[in-house]
Amino acid sequence: MAVVAGYFDFPLVLNLRDQQVVVVGAGTVGRRKLGNLLRAGARIRLVDPCLTESPLCSSRIESIGRAYRKEDLRGARLVFACTDSAAVNGQIVEDARLLGVFNCCSDNLKVGDFSLPAILRRGALQITVSTGGGSPALAALLRDRLAEQVPDSWGLSVEIMSAVRRKWLTAPLRSQYNQQVLRCFWENRLLPLLDQGKVKDIDQLLQETFGEAFSLAQLQVELPEGMPWGP
Repeated sequence: MAVVAGYFDFPLVLNLRDQQVVVVGAGTVGRRKLGNLLRAGARIRLVDPCLTESPLCSSRIESIGRAYRKEDLRGARLVFACTDSAAVNGQIVEDARLLGVFNCCSDNLKVGDFSLPAILRRGALQITVSTGGGSPALAALLRDRLAEQVPDSWGLSVEIMSAVRRKWLTAPLRSQYNQQVLRCFWENRLLPLLDQGKVKDIDQLLQETFGEAFSLAQLQVELPEGMPWGP
């Protein structure tokens, strides 16, 4: 939704694993939602009267080849109204509100409960850019600008630091997290080694910094072939 009366949208990251999501409309707009929803682990109910089969080969997509009905929202956590009819999209939004289902209306983002940001992915790292639905094209442009500045190594650094954090928090006699030290370690020591593809040096750095139990092998982190990576 756009900014209204001085208020801003509230950003959050949803866990949609095994959650039911309904997409009404299997045109270009509706199909664009499917890939990201599948990556999030959602179960998708796709409804469109012209639909004869699922546009993607996935057991997580239930394809319904008929016009939308209110009962299609049964058990849904989210619904995307993506038809080419403003009247049908409006009805979906109305039905979703009555059922307490958060909804996104593709042809009028101001009437829905949420809009989707442009997403830049680097492995486990996700960077999102939102204009509150005001200009999706501008959000995509800014995302593409950021893509030039964020190399793949940043995504791998998230995998490493997540593994360090998990082990650190579960290890006996663990020391207190120091955010300033961790930030310096990540930016000044880990990232340069990742960019240069120095796997052995990364392994040595981890053990020198956190202890012998923090080797890449013990953290169960396997750096892929093809290092180094550029922006």
